[in-house]
Amino acid sequence: MRASRFGFIALVGALAVAGGCQSCANTSGTGAAKSNLELVPKETDVIFQANLSRMRNTEIWRKLLDFRDSDAKSKKDYDDFVTKCGLDPLKQIDSVFLAFPQTVNDTKEFAAILRGTFDQTKLLACAKDQAKKDNQVLSESDYNGHKIYSSNPTGKEGQAYATFLDNKTVVLAGKDWIKKVIDLAGGKTKLPSAKDHAELVALMKRAHTNDGLWGAGLVPQSTRDQLKADPHLSAAGSMKDVIGSIDFANGFAADIDVDLGSPADATELQAKATAQLADAKKSPQLMMTGLSSFLDSVKVDAKGATFHVSIHFNQQQVDDLTNRVKGLLNSLRGVMGGGMGAPPSEPPTQMPSPPPAH
Repeated sequence: MRASRFGFIALVGALAVAGGCQSCANTSGTGAAKSNLELVPKETDVIFQANLSRMRNTEIWRKLLDFRDSDAKSKKDYDDFVTKCGLDPLKQIDSVFLAFPQTVNDTKEFAAILRGTFDQTKLLACAKDQAKKDNQVLSESDYNGHKIYSSNPTGKEGQAYATFLDNKTVVLAGKDWIKKVIDLAGGKTKLPSAKDHAELVALMKRAHTNDGLWGAGLVPQSTRDQLKADPHLSAAGSMKDVIGSIDFANGFAADIDVDLGSPADATELQAKATAQLADAKKSPQLMMTGLSSFLDSVKVDAKGATFHVSIHFNQQQVDDLTNRVKGLLNSLRGVMGGGMGAPPSEPPTQMPSPPPAH
C-alpha cells in the first residue's frame, strides 16, 4: 500500500484551526452519535457510524492488524505514513460518522465526521506534500473562523472539503455542507440540524449506537419503485426505512429492522426470506464446502409492519467460517493456477463440521 493511498486520510486530518465545538467531549458510541447529529444539516436522511474504539480489542481487529502486517512492503508504507503524518488511523481515530441526503447522487453533498486525536501541524504538512506528489493543489479558504481545505487539480474545483473543528474533530463534506457544519458547530445561527429531523431521530433511538457499526435511514421513493418492479423483491416495495447494526465484541452479531407499509407486507417478506434460506441450505455448492450449516444462525421474523433479520456467530464459529472461506479461496487459486479444468496442485484439506449455533 503506497503512501499516496493515504492521501485521503492525510487531507482529512490535516486541516487547520481548532474551533469551539462544545459538544465534542465523547469520541465514540452513543454520546458521539448524538453530538454528530447536531453537527449535520436537517436535510440528512441516512446516517452511519463506525465505533472504531469499540472494535480495537476484538479478535477481528487483531486479524485486521495481522493482515495489514502480512506484507512487509505494505507494513513499511503504513509505518512511514504514520511517522511522516503523525496519524495512525487504526489507533487514533475513535469513530467515523457519515451523513447523506436522499439526493446525494445529484447534489454530491455529504458529511463525514472523524473523532479522535490529530496532530494538526504534521497532518497539514503531510497533506500539502501529498497533493504536490499527486499534481494537485491544496487550496485554502477562511470561513467563520475556520480554515477550509480542498485537494484538487490546478484550476478545478474540489468535490470534497475539510476542516478541523477542534483537536479531536475533523470534518470532510460537500461544498455547501462543510459551511453548514461549521455554522452548526459554532452555534451562531439558527440553522436546523438533523436533531430536528423527527423521523431520523426516532430511527436512531432504535439503533444499537454502541455497536461496532450501525446505521439508519429513510428509503427514497425511487428505491421503492425499483423494488416494486422486481418480482423477486416486490414484497419490499413498501419499505419505509432501515435500521441495522453489526458488532464484533463476542464473535459476530448483526441485527436489521426494515419497516414496511403494512403487517401483511412484513409477513410476505418473511415468508419469501424463509423460503430462500431453506433453498440455500440445500445448495450442493454450499453443502460441499460445509457452509450451509452456518445459515442456521440466520433468523428472520416479522412483528407488526417490521421485518427483522438477525445473525449471531460465536467466536469459534467466526474462526471456523474464516478458515473455511480461506480454504475455499486457496482451492480456487489452485484450480485457476493449474489451468482450466486442471486439478489443484494439492487437494483441499478436509474441514471439520462447524460447531453448533448459539
